[in-house]
Amino acid sequence: MNSEPLLFYEFGPFRLNVQERLLEKNGELVALTPKVFETLLVLVEHSGHVLAKDDLMSRLWPDTFVEESSLTQNISLLRRALDEAPGSRQYIETIPKRGYRFVADVRRIDTHETTTLMIAAQIEEEVSESPAPVAIAQRASVSLTKYRIIGATVIAMILIVGVAAAYLRYRSRAAANRAKPASIAILPFKTIGTTGQTEVLGLGMADALIIRLSHLNQTTVLPTSSVSRYTNREKDAVTIGQDLGVEAVLDGTVQREGDQVRITAQLIRLSDRKSIWTAKFDENYRDLFALQDTISEQLAASLIPKLSAYEGDHDDKRRPANQEAYEAYLTGLYFWNQRSRESLQKSLEYFERATQKDPGYALAYALLGDVYFLSYADGYDLVTPNDALVKANAAINKALELDENIAEAHVTKAGLMRLDPEGADREYRRALELNPNQGIGHMRYAQFLFNQRKLDDAVAHARRAVELDPTSPVTHISYGFMLGMSRDTDGAAAQYAKALELQPDQVVARFNIANVYAQKHMFKEAMTEFDRVSEKDHILGTLGRAYVFANSKRRDAMRQELSKLEKESPARVGPLNVVALYGMVGDKDTAFELLDKIEPVPFVLARLKFDPDLDPLRGEQRFDAYLSRHHIDKL
Repeated sequence: MNSEPLLFYEFGPFRLNVQERLLEKNGELVALTPKVFETLLVLVEHSGHVLAKDDLMSRLWPDTFVEESSLTQNISLLRRALDEAPGSRQYIETIPKRGYRFVADVRRIDTHETTTLMIAAQIEEEVSESPAPVAIAQRASVSLTKYRIIGATVIAMILIVGVAAAYLRYRSRAAANRAKPASIAILPFKTIGTTGQTEVLGLGMADALIIRLSHLNQTTVLPTSSVSRYTNREKDAVTIGQDLGVEAVLDGTVQREGDQVRITAQLIRLSDRKSIWTAKFDENYRDLFALQDTISEQLAASLIPKLSAYEGDHDDKRRPANQEAYEAYLTGLYFWNQRSRESLQKSLEYFERATQKDPGYALAYALLGDVYFLSYADGYDLVTPNDALVKANAAINKALELDENIAEAHVTKAGLMRLDPEGADREYRRALELNPNQGIGHMRYAQFLFNQRKLDDAVAHARRAVELDPTSPVTHISYGFMLGMSRDTDGAAAQYAKALELQPDQVVARFNIANVYAQKHMFKEAMTEFDRVSEKDHILGTLGRAYVFANSKRRDAMRQELSKLEKESPARVGPLNVVALYGMVGDKDTAFELLDKIEPVPFVLARLKFDPDLDPLRGEQRFDAYLSRHHIDKL
């Protein structure tokens, strides 16, 4: 049994449990961040005495330089937690130009002291009942028996106190766990009024909170990319939360008038649609960063009462030096999440503006580098490929030079290290260590692992990407591809269908699900889907029809489709696709002749190595294995 004394302080309706680091009001938990709890404890321990501001800061932040505003913010949060009416100073008195004093009456309760007093009282009573020293010897055995009874009683009382304390701890923790969701989505705040910055300000509040809460070990916080599409939302918060598959959503509003901003927020539990945390803030817009810290700390405290792992995660390097840089970054973030050529071009301009306004803005450099990387890797062609690589590397190196702990920068750096697989793997791991809830990081790592012939790991990370970003068509397509390569065609079809549900005009998803139909000899369904693909991309649709004819052994029809492709766009056909088509119709001589001209053939070999029973070095067996598991891809 733990013999450590339980120390409590009581004042008014509050009870402060020092060992458990809990504050209760009338038996109900009061959510406090670790630093606010420490502030209260120091004040209570020195109740009635003035504590200078410098002394308080040195006690709360030893060996760390902080500004006085941090202490002021802690005192403000503490007053709100104690429900102290403005101006009343019922608990905390401000001593102008000096510091603070805790003025409420405080009662200290120590469980060991209480037990000792009870034992002493029993012994004193026993001694006082002895009439003379001579009688002591006569009553020795009786006294011994009584002391044994007293000892047994004391032990029983200690056990009762211990059980009661354990029950209170269990009740407090159970209550906290009931209110603590395992996953939350922080939605872009809805804006009130016509400030002209509705999307930017609302998304910015969400992004700031997501960054600050992304280190919660016991709660999954969905990344900004998952919620950004709800910036201009028509659905209510509960419906969105159900779409995202989370247990709770943070819904908020923001209203700005000049330099003043009012923000309201509530955390809604989806199971019963109850609000488990609410707050309202009226602040100066110039202090927006401090306001974001206030909301995130209160929200974190309401999720997990003991957040020692969360304390200290705030990193001022992520903050821009001025408001103009921050607003440019937010606008760039808004367009970056839309993922079209036009939106990425706009995001490029705003991220560059943010770095010009603040040359030390590490996060803006990280996303600037990612835009250039997407231009090169995904064919958005915002600049020439060579310029894109040079500028991507420069921006990412600058971001990591300013702040080595930015997960987004490590993900992009990994993508740029295509000729160094070990280095790329190290960068992906570092990114997910810094932020395990980054959906884009998991998706890109899955693609990397697939190319490294680690299919099981690739499937696991692709699945995690879908869990973190369930409304992204791209993550479902990526996961579907991994499942298809694992020969789970039904699972792959389900993911492609989900992508089409989210984005009906998604060409790649429709092309891939048509492939699945063709593999399962559902030729009518496959041809219908490829015809729909042709409406958006004629070349891709024609290639798909050739694939259907090859699977159904209609050699002449397949060759007619190929001849159309060779005339219209030979560069887009892809040599491996042509090899596979000839193999499927049984023309292996032509297929091998074409295959021998492709040097090297890393993609073919990578696919074969997923099956350890096959020898990828034997000619015909290699080709047959390739055909048996081939999926047409847009290479």
